[in-house]
Amino acid sequence: MNTNKIKKYIKFISLVVLPLGGVGGMALSCSDAWNEHYDVAGSNGTSSLLQLVEENPQLSDFLSLLKVTHIYNNNHRTNVTYADLLDADQTLTVWAPLNGTFNVDSLLSLCQTEKGDSSVSQHFVMNHIAHNLYNMNSLTSENVKMLNDKFLELGTRSIYNASVVSDCFNIPATNGLLHVVDDDAQYTYNIYEGLTSMDEFDHIGAFLKHFERQELDEDKSIQAGIVDGEKVYSDSVMVKENALFRVFDQIISEDSTFAMLVPDKATWEPVYAEASKYFNFGALEKADSISEYWTCVSLARDLIFNRNTQRSEQDSIFSTSFSPAEWPYHVFYKPFEAGGLMDPANIKDSLLCSNGYIYRMKEWPFTPEDLYFRPIITQGEREANIIDYKDCTFDYRQAIGDSISGNGYVAITKRNSTSNWTATFEIRNTLSGTYDICAVILPKTVSNAFSKDFKKNKFKAVLNYVDENGENKTVNYDEEMTNNPYCVDTVVIGRFTFPVCNYQQQDATVSLQLKCSIANRQTSYSRDMYLDCIYLKPVSDEDAIVVKETTTRKEAQK
Repeated sequence: MNTNKIKKYIKFISLVVLPLGGVGGMALSCSDAWNEHYDVAGSNGTSSLLQLVEENPQLSDFLSLLKVTHIYNNNHRTNVTYADLLDADQTLTVWAPLNGTFNVDSLLSLCQTEKGDSSVSQHFVMNHIAHNLYNMNSLTSENVKMLNDKFLELGTRSIYNASVVSDCFNIPATNGLLHVVDDDAQYTYNIYEGLTSMDEFDHIGAFLKHFERQELDEDKSIQAGIVDGEKVYSDSVMVKENALFRVFDQIISEDSTFAMLVPDKATWEPVYAEASKYFNFGALEKADSISEYWTCVSLARDLIFNRNTQRSEQDSIFSTSFSPAEWPYHVFYKPFEAGGLMDPANIKDSLLCSNGYIYRMKEWPFTPEDLYFRPIITQGEREANIIDYKDCTFDYRQAIGDSISGNGYVAITKRNSTSNWTATFEIRNTLSGTYDICAVILPKTVSNAFSKDFKKNKFKAVLNYVDENGENKTVNYDEEMTNNPYCVDTVVIGRFTFPVCNYQQQDATVSLQLKCSIANRQTSYSRDMYLDCIYLKPVSDEDAIVVKETTTRKEAQK
């Protein structure tokens, strides 16, 4: 769609403040004496809506558009024009703009192509027509759903920004009502349309558009019967769907009120480049496409907020990705204070949409740790996490405590008094980044407050992973490790940079094996371990570089 040619009709209202909280006589004889409680359409009029428009020379521009703009079904142009629709027996209300109030030549030019015709249909013609009857004598305002599903505010003498012409409204027709207005009713994008239609948001909109599909609305479609076991429809109503609405909520919905933070392209590109390094899927089939998907989703999922679902915006807000299972992620406290997510000082301006606002940001307000590079916790008490073991048994136990993750742990018990057991834990959702790999070990007092068993555990570890070529690799941590038996102890096994990502994949490619390492005569150690979890702590790029440089200098000195 050539948005430059039609931008007058689909424009936003730009704001810089954060908003949260007469015409000459007509040739057609008109009447404003209609009763507010009118009869059904056809009881007063003698002409169709099309005939009323044809009889008024000051509506000739609007008439010319009606005759060449087509109705679309299932995203395909039909042979039916809006002139045909206004001459049919459907009950409609039409707000017809006067000649000279819109650029008819530009719109007629767009109608020469199917894509432009569809644009004029959606953004102009349907924005002036509604099903059912709407009287302009009402003393109360209401929102009218237009044919394009937009809701426009209907006042006593206006529809959105367009006022009715004196003595030329509530004109009865056999199939509805005609109102003449002194301006075109401006089309306003919803947030989804803004992102996918405006060039300045193309760095996000193109990604969203890729997942857009037209799907059948069975409730609104008319079923004709069943052929070969399949439903057949005589009138198919298609709706725009997008798989990403499950991630970003229904940002196309006209019934909700959203707020979305959007960076400009210059801000987005380095942020995207940084994030994409963590989503390197190596030799996986279609790795580039999978990487693009998870990079974009991870960056954008906390940019969107449904204001209809917030509890107390001044205290905290949560994005559309929030779920109680992921707490405390996707929640942002004191958002409007200095340094907060919605800090007015970081908002350039805002764009009013039909279902909320797009806020242009000055600076990117997140760190990788805020959005995607998060700790990975593999719970010991989850049986499925243990994929292999030898010379030991397991007892999965519950325990509630601030320092015990998941309110549970696994008790690993030696099979006999001299068994040096092994237990291998599957680790999922690793990114291609650097982590400190840790084992969180609990004291024996977690199960018996009066326990006198304060013997240390002693163990080694083996890390299994997949490299860039899809080959299995191992790292042996042969230095024996021990824990503090008097407290919940996070034992750092080692620091490792994963070359590839395993995020949200069906088959896990990372595992960690713990190996009890106690000689027969080392009776001061315990072969029984209470394991809370395997914990991978993200290491920032800066810290990872410092450690790498220090290690390199030490090796050079050797």
